[in-house]
Amino acid sequence: MKSHTLRNFLIITVLFLPLMMSAQISIQKAGQGSKKPEKNGFAYALPRTLLNVNLTIKETEFIKGPYAEYASELLGITNPVGQSYKEYEFIDASFNVLAEPDPDQYYFIEVEERSKDERNIMISVTENGIIKSVNSSASSKDYSRSILEEYKAGAAANTFGLGMSPALQRRVDTIIRIVTVDTTTVRKRFFNIRFEEKPTEQRAREAAEMVAKIRDSRFNLLTGYQETNFSKETMEYMDIQLRKLLDEYVSLFRGLKLERTLNYSFVITPDESKPNITVCRFSKEGGVLDASDAKGRELVLSLKRQGHTNALPSWIDNPAESRNPVIYYRIPESVQTGLRFGGKTYDEEMIQISQFGRVGNMPVVKSRIEFYPMTGAVKSVFFE
Repeated sequence: MKSHTLRNFLIITVLFLPLMMSAQISIQKAGQGSKKPEKNGFAYALPRTLLNVNLTIKETEFIKGPYAEYASELLGITNPVGQSYKEYEFIDASFNVLAEPDPDQYYFIEVEERSKDERNIMISVTENGIIKSVNSSASSKDYSRSILEEYKAGAAANTFGLGMSPALQRRVDTIIRIVTVDTTTVRKRFFNIRFEEKPTEQRAREAAEMVAKIRDSRFNLLTGYQETNFSKETMEYMDIQLRKLLDEYVSLFRGLKLERTLNYSFVITPDESKPNITVCRFSKEGGVLDASDAKGRELVLSLKRQGHTNALPSWIDNPAESRNPVIYYRIPESVQTGLRFGGKTYDEEMIQISQFGRVGNMPVVKSRIEFYPMTGAVKSVFFE
């Protein structure tokens, strides 16, 4: 099982928001329509879980050669690429866990600076506002949402570069003008130079002649026709260069086959009401498609809630009557998570999803508490 901590998230400096003052505080839930507090303070959030789904796709592109029509006649190639097209292969799928502030779980800490009670309270949050610790010197490492969207593909700008002969040819027309003055006749020559496009067949024949010349040159090199004592390294280098040049010219007739690896990333917010979420669709002809597209087969993210938090009593969500303020935290739920495509399951494992669990609370005064920023669960607590 892979780690869902430092490897998957950008490490940044923790933002400390201390309340190091003689103060009395109150904590209430904040949201749209909530009552405006009478005192100043600041807000913190509990995290919610996101899943970053990563796909690896192999793209194979077949490119028709410019002289494919003459492949059989000039070079004897019987199966050239007849038309340009692409096809795709599904290689792998995986996911990693991210976290972001839950918009439904913001809380406001109201601070009354003048109070008879002497209470020093320090609260630490991450840069995006997720609670980290109360009255504790938490680690300086932060976990924030970092989404990687990567598209790797390489294609040469001029696919058939070296082997293409010039498209234009130089034409010189000689014009002879006969001028007669009295009994004298003078012939004047004029040259009319112009450029015109070569016929495709002519260019194909020139390329085929180059193929024959390169093959002869390689044969002469390997059989020692030059009667020159080349070193082993020199022979290997010249042979490699001749083969590259030969392949370049032959590809003008046979066509090209280019392979690329494409990486896609989708960020999914798990929803407890949706145990199966369509991430995207995939087809051999179109590659990765939108989830709403009717073509292709579905890549499904399956979420099977284990129900461990169902054993908690209902009163766990509501604070008991107390004169002291309480801090809210997450109790995440275990969820069996996997990716399914084409009858095969990819990267199946048990993870903790914050929003599938419960929200609890505990006293904030005379206690030292540390939380997991990824889930909002309690990491450690010490009551004085």
